[in-house]
Amino acid sequence: MAVHMEYEQSPAGFAQRAKDAEWERKQRLREYRVASRREKRNRKADEKKQRKLNATILRRMTRNPEKYNKNATRNRMRDIIAERHRIWAEAVKQAQRLAAVHDPSGAKFNVEAVTTLENGSVVTLIGLQRRKEREAEREAQKAAQENPNQTKTESSNGSGEMEKQVLTPVSTSEVVAPTQDGINLERRALMGIDNPSGERVKNISKTQQRKLEKFTPKPPPPKPVIPEGVALPDGEENWLSLWHLTDDELERRVLREKRRKAAERKALRIKQQEGKAERRGARDEKRRVYREEKLTWKTIKEEEKQTKNRHKAIEEEELKKIEVELNTANRKEGLERAAELGFTLENVEGVKDIEPRVLGMKGKEVDFNKLEEAEKAAEARKLEKVKQSNRVNLGAIADDSKATLIRAGKRDDHVEAPGDFLQFEGGEGQDHEEVSYNHKVRRKLHRALDQAQIKKEMLVRQKALEHCEANSIEPPEVLKMPYKFKKIETHRTLENGELETAKQERVRKRMELVEYNKAAKVLRKQAKEVAMEAGLRKFAQLTGKVIDADGDTKMADGDIQMSSESSSEEEEEKVEDEKKGGSSDSDSD
Repeated sequence: MAVHMEYEQSPAGFAQRAKDAEWERKQRLREYRVASRREKRNRKADEKKQRKLNATILRRMTRNPEKYNKNATRNRMRDIIAERHRIWAEAVKQAQRLAAVHDPSGAKFNVEAVTTLENGSVVTLIGLQRRKEREAEREAQKAAQENPNQTKTESSNGSGEMEKQVLTPVSTSEVVAPTQDGINLERRALMGIDNPSGERVKNISKTQQRKLEKFTPKPPPPKPVIPEGVALPDGEENWLSLWHLTDDELERRVLREKRRKAAERKALRIKQQEGKAERRGARDEKRRVYREEKLTWKTIKEEEKQTKNRHKAIEEEELKKIEVELNTANRKEGLERAAELGFTLENVEGVKDIEPRVLGMKGKEVDFNKLEEAEKAAEARKLEKVKQSNRVNLGAIADDSKATLIRAGKRDDHVEAPGDFLQFEGGEGQDHEEVSYNHKVRRKLHRALDQAQIKKEMLVRQKALEHCEANSIEPPEVLKMPYKFKKIETHRTLENGELETAKQERVRKRMELVEYNKAAKVLRKQAKEVAMEAGLRKFAQLTGKVIDADGDTKMADGDIQMSSESSSEEEEEKVEDEKKGGSSDSDSD
């Protein structure tokens, strides 16, 4: 609490509190402005929607197809003014272009002196001078922004000598805007506080100011003159003849231009819709070819993956062999250390009680003594050379597999059934299944024997460890190790014979990924090119511009070139006819 009071009573505390109050005031004003703008924007949007709805209802009620526009008269006058200004400007430019050829001084054409730039454009000398002044001013501002601390001004004294004065930079924090009653003067003017009428001054945006300036009526420039004997270039409209058009004539001219542009847009839409089916077919062909190319990438990737997995499987197999050898040596060493302590498989109690347990053979009688005989028979069959022949050797079939004939007839109670028809002695019968000691069963039995042997060895180790703990003897480390395969992590061998470190492995994998991405990028680029070519070929076939392999289309490359040239000539003729028609209409108007 004492610290808080000291903070409030200190000058820094008062300054901080005043600064916070000023910040809060600015935040409140900012929030008010944002909310006001949002409310105004939403209100204008709602009004616009309502006007649109009212116009739609009115058109339906009166059956008037013309769209309502609240500023129709204003927009009409603006279009007329803009067209008049455009005619004046084009007429002056046309006279300037002619003056650049016949009279650069411009006296004969009643225009200012002109000159031709390197790019062929014609400008006045006064306009060129203004352009250079603007460029110099822009460069000076740019230099002042780059070096604000080294800004220098030059002023001439009475003797004509230039004195250089270095301006000291002033920090922006020291500049304070003039205020009255805590409010900026500019803001007071916008709020209308000092206005005696009490009306708030409307703020006009710069865009609106440019629009108002553009559509403000201006006095016409000096009317140029085209002397006799000076002809206009071919195909160029005579803008000077349109200088004194009335408002009605300018309005008709504007309407004709709007109709012409609307017709061009409609023709373009029709032209775009005509080739939609062909473009769609070309797009499908391009996508199909791209998918086929991607399938080839998949095949390459699968082959690389298979090769990598094959090498990995070989390495894992070799590592597994090494692990088996290490664990075998570990088991042998464990038994030797236990024997040194007096514990063996023969004298440890409980070893003989451990029997092999075969998984997945519940309810079947397994005789481990027959395992050795089955293996001997398998070895004998391997060593026996049997000639391959399509004929069946009936002597190789077992006797119990041969079919026996059982006669069926009228039952006679006096006749005894044969003694070997059904036998239930010795666990045999229709549900009895004799174990076949094939290679799968033999492998399973071997695993069961190995697991039983491991359990016996681990029991011997446990007894030896208990003996060491009871007599305070340091047990060997091999007795503490549990039986399991050791996971051997190997690293690649570099060219210099050293093992690859973890960092080198990460860098190698990253570089492999970069190379793969580069190759994939090249493949994608090639596939896109092939697909694009296939799409263009399909589009040309559908539009009939090339001869198909089946001979469906009839146009050749020369016909394509001739047709394109003729179509371009027809378009140029249409444009010229439209221009001539527009000029004749304007003249008649």
